[in-house]
Amino acid sequence: MATGYRSSGSSSTSPTSSGPLSPPFRRRKSPVENKTTKAVIKKVSHSTRKDATAEKKVGRRRGPLRPDQRQQAHEIRKLRACLRCKFLKKTCDKGEPCGGCRPSHARLWQVPCTRMDIKDISYFMKDWKADYERHISLGFSVGNIKGFSTMERTLYVTHGYGHYLPINAREVFVRDEKCFGVDWVESDHETPRSFEINTAKLSAGMEGVSTALLSEYLDRHLDNGFEAFVDDYFEGTKFLTEILKTAYRYYLKEKTPSVRKALKLVLAYNLTLHVTMVEGLSEEEQFIGKVEDTESKFAGKTFAPVMINFQVKCALADMWRELQKDILEELSSLYSSVYSGDKLKNWPTIFMLAAILLAIWEEMQFDCHYRTPDEKAVKKFCEDMETTPVGVIVGLFQAISTKLPGLQEWDTRKHHQLLGSNPAVCDALTEVRGHVNKYESYLKERSSAKFDRDDFDCLSNKFLSKLVIRAN
Repeated sequence: MATGYRSSGSSSTSPTSSGPLSPPFRRRKSPVENKTTKAVIKKVSHSTRKDATAEKKVGRRRGPLRPDQRQQAHEIRKLRACLRCKFLKKTCDKGEPCGGCRPSHARLWQVPCTRMDIKDISYFMKDWKADYERHISLGFSVGNIKGFSTMERTLYVTHGYGHYLPINAREVFVRDEKCFGVDWVESDHETPRSFEINTAKLSAGMEGVSTALLSEYLDRHLDNGFEAFVDDYFEGTKFLTEILKTAYRYYLKEKTPSVRKALKLVLAYNLTLHVTMVEGLSEEEQFIGKVEDTESKFAGKTFAPVMINFQVKCALADMWRELQKDILEELSSLYSSVYSGDKLKNWPTIFMLAAILLAIWEEMQFDCHYRTPDEKAVKKFCEDMETTPVGVIVGLFQAISTKLPGLQEWDTRKHHQLLGSNPAVCDALTEVRGHVNKYESYLKERSSAKFDRDDFDCLSNKFLSKLVIRAN
């Protein structure tokens, strides 16, 4: 599972990256367009006025609103319609929940009644910095730093997966030199074990960590060795490992930009929490930060200077937040397309994005428990995440999947036409069916998973299980 560490460093952050705009909404043709005169005459000649009224299309208003209706529409526009009423084009009201979302009216609609757009449901992350905040220390405060060298040279930072990030580095001069240590925990021992080491007194240069080079660095991980990264980083975590590999293989066949972005999110989030190593140090400097303990998985490697470590961490933290924002915007657009005429066309992409997003949120819950000492803050963060955001992602997927067989029952020979007979989609769902059936009993117990500091997989599949077992 993930390898964490504590360090001290500069609190400066790098600029964020931005993704492409969401695809435009598709609009269904009016049901009254292109009707021939003959058809209209035939319908009128065989219908009474009462029958014609009964045949009117739902969701399309005829004539002006009454004053009371106009006032209600004005109030709902200011308040926003809830997701159900928005997608199903129903009249919403000010109730909490609204009349349409009450159980007696929405038995098949298990989405929380929220007026928040899907792209805004990451509100629970406001001010959340557990992925890098614990590495901030007074050791690198303005008061401790005396200055920087004017000489810069290129170092090559790596997370150990065969790819390198070039960074211009310079020496930093401080008053208290006890702030260059880094410690980390490795889970691939009989019990998780802690290690600690001192690193070189270097910082990133004037330009900091390049966002463009960092993005390219992640792209290289995605294009060369993503499955090996999943195997090594997650250390065989049940179900999650298989789902990530299936999503990757689906992407290789379909080249869907939004799925690529979701896979890049997996890399960016997890590398934010990963230790960094370095090459390009002088012969003398290589001994500072070199891991001598033969029981460590990093034995013989030289750890990156702790200040550079932190600067890379901050840049990755900014990047994965932007990627998550883009994916939520994409999901908002894709769900809207389902109810605007595209129906199941984008279902496979929605499934991949929802699965990866939920997997990241599971990791965030673990990291919040593991790294945040304030129990009340941890409880609030987890409750805020689970009440509406997880409910919306899982519930909407359930709602659009009612016409499809359950993931455990998928049979390409019988069901391929439901999703356009797309070979990549059929292959992916056949794989998913195998994963779900293999871990069925395990997945059915995951919704009640609890945090355990010594088990890095304790919260894995807590949300994913709801998506693949209860959905459909």
